[in-house]
Amino acid sequence: MNRLEWVLGIMLALLLVIVAALALMFWFRADEPGVVAVPANTATEVASYANKVEPAPAAEGQSAKLAFVAAQRTAVAWQPDAELLNATATWPQGATEKALRQGEAAWGFNFYSPATASMALISVVDNEAGLIMQGAMETPTQLFDTNGWNLDSSDAVDRLMQEGGSAFINVEGVTALTMTLTTDAGNGRILWHIQLAATQTLRTMTLSLDATSGEILAINQTT
Repeated sequence: MNRLEWVLGIMLALLLVIVAALALMFWFRADEPGVVAVPANTATEVASYANKVEPAPAAEGQSAKLAFVAAQRTAVAWQPDAELLNATATWPQGATEKALRQGEAAWGFNFYSPATASMALISVVDNEAGLIMQGAMETPTQLFDTNGWNLDSSDAVDRLMQEGGSAFINVEGVTALTMTLTTDAGNGRILWHIQLAATQTLRTMTLSLDATSGEILAINQTT
């Protein structure tokens, strides 16, 4: 056995001794009166962590209408006949009511090209649009008529807050907001679907809104 092997052997032995000593120290400490060993990932700790989530800053982005302008440019460059299918955004968990009311976020827009029977997903973050993916798609039942799109994301979130969203956030604390702009497959009506989800109680509040007239079509809260 050469000198290097001897040195490595001694270092390994010392390391094992140190590990064993630390293990014994923690073992006996856990047995001391008043010391309770608690597993690291208990449900209590997870719940405690969720309660301590700091409010997220306002998302870097724009309202849906402003983001759509950037997305449409990229969509037309992808396929000249591209038409909007839907749009979706999710705000960070714990975003404040003030931040949510601005309606500004990173958006994902799905576009459809009738000529090529294909779709493309385009994201818009901080006014920068990018083609994320594309692929074949069957002809959708209903295409999007953007001329009838009147309510921006900020308008839709404001309605949600007026109809109980503000109180929901005050009661639940940490929440996450998701909203989708789409069309009714039956009549072509442009719709906003909005959901507030409480991370602790898993309660939700949902609102369906006519994006043309502002009419509330449905509102629900789980208990």
